[in-house]
Amino acid sequence: MGFSERFLRCGGVVPVGDWRVKQYLVTVTEQPVEAAVVAAAEAYLPKLLPAAAASDATPRVAFSVLHKGADAVWLNLYAWVYGEIVHCRAANAGLDAPTAFTPLTEPLIGCVWELPALAHERSAWVRHGLRPENPDVDAYLADVLPDGPVGGP
Repeated sequence: MGFSERFLRCGGVVPVGDWRVKQYLVTVTEQPVEAAVVAAAEAYLPKLLPAAAASDATPRVAFSVLHKGADAVWLNLYAWVYGEIVHCRAANAGLDAPTAFTPLTEPLIGCVWELPALAHERSAWVRHGLRPENPDVDAYLADVLPDGPVGGP
């Protein structure tokens, strides 16, 4: 098993019910993820979001990583809940049917090319969601990783 960097792009923010989801797209090559795959992933996001708890006043924000990898298409959704906890659910699709997502049954949270987004988003949430007196959700959603190679040491 060898190592080669992947390419990350910010996919913008998409509304999903009362949530706003910041999207990242990761690919093996510099070619972007096909629009049909992105659309299918966006349509699948409601199935990955946590149920709203009446006691949770956390702003409804989340981030996703859609990774068209060498073996499958992976969709990871991370949602902020109870202030400082990240909730994770994932799905995948085969390369032969890249728009047919199914829930991931293994408790995986991401691979080395997806985890840079998790590390960045943790820091962005501390900066904009936890440190100010009142969370600045718009600043959080605007705080993204730059497009480019991802996953290096």
